[in-house]
Amino acid sequence: MLSGRLIVMATLVGGVAASVADDGLGPATESVQIEAGDLAVRFRSNSASPGVLSGVQSLFNVKDAPGYDAYDPDGRGSSAGLNFEHIISGHQSPHNKFTPRSGPFTLHRLPNQRSVRLVRQAEDSPWRMASTLTYTVTEPHFIDFDFRCTPEDASLFGERGWALLFFANYMNEVAGTALHFRGIESPGAEETWVAADAPRGHPDWNKGGNYRHRNAAALAYDDDVTFRLNTWSYEWPRFTRPCYFGRAAQGMTLILMFDRGHSPEDEIRLSLYKFKVDDSRKRPAWDFQYVIHRVETGREYGFRGRLVWKKFVSPEDCLAAYERWAEQAD
Repeated sequence: MLSGRLIVMATLVGGVAASVADDGLGPATESVQIEAGDLAVRFRSNSASPGVLSGVQSLFNVKDAPGYDAYDPDGRGSSAGLNFEHIISGHQSPHNKFTPRSGPFTLHRLPNQRSVRLVRQAEDSPWRMASTLTYTVTEPHFIDFDFRCTPEDASLFGERGWALLFFANYMNEVAGTALHFRGIESPGAEETWVAADAPRGHPDWNKGGNYRHRNAAALAYDDDVTFRLNTWSYEWPRFTRPCYFGRAAQGMTLILMFDRGHSPEDEIRLSLYKFKVDDSRKRPAWDFQYVIHRVETGREYGFRGRLVWKKFVSPEDCLAAYERWAEQAD
């Protein structure tokens, strides 16, 4: 058990220190290992992507499930969490798929020793969008994350004007594939627990689907858009709290929570994909999206969230964890 200790190990890009960022960030590194509280977490840069994905490469709770990585260990390119995967527009574009995984996305350790930051320069993004993703390992079993982005050319998002930013969690074996959230099953229904399993039905369904907030409208996209699996959403059910949990193996649970659900400016959407769910395995992608409703040049956008990796107690315990965090985050 690592409680009371903090261990940080970094691997420098190319074995030598890269230049230090102007804002005081440490040198760029390929990977950083942080052990704090019950968690041992390895973060990766984009330097070997798409062979090795950026974000959280491995996540262990050394107290509750020491030999069980939360993320899919099958391949180097499939072990990833809180991975920035797509920037998507409402018009046909070759850049609607996987652009955050290509080009520089450097990783830097922060002075507090518990945090790392991924940094993307606008000139390295086909969407001309600068971004940062900051992760902080917080005792006893949390990863706090903060995403910020600034588009430099809103015209790239076309007449629809919206931008959908997609983040992936490729899970290891789980006890059940569903996302569990507080929501409503139909118009005017009472709030209840929903076990969302992304069933077939929508014409753009492809092994999974997306859930939006109670107050959110569906996104409109052009008829010639070919990459649609992340863009559409179920009409019902809809979530009422920006939080979900999944039941993992070895009695563990992954909880994800966010500082917003829906506003006139932006929204969070919840996603489940089952490309690795069949008779022999249950390794779903428990994902999420951040949608900017009308992109403006030079304006900063973003959100904050918390990932929890611990023993499952009950749905009420998961909800209480969100409510405690939300009260502190305000």
